[in-house]
Amino acid sequence: MKVGKMYKFVGPGLSFSGLDGIMALYLGEDFIHRDDGVTVENHRILKLGAPASTLIDRGLLKYMTEVTA
Repeated sequence: MKVGKMYKFVGPGLSFSGLDGIMALYLGEDFIHRDDGVTVENHRILKLGAPASTLIDRGLLKYMTEVTA
């Protein structure tokens, strides 16, 4: 994943997330540092046409395909 690149969510099992076929701008990693010392790896995206960014789990990265012109 490269910050600033456009990606499309494609893959089986994405219909539950509402991301299947959605295009989004990848904004980068967004870690959550909990009080118990655990760090949770998340990533931030901006869905095409959305007014605000969205936080996704690292498990969704495998369904992101870079969009080329």
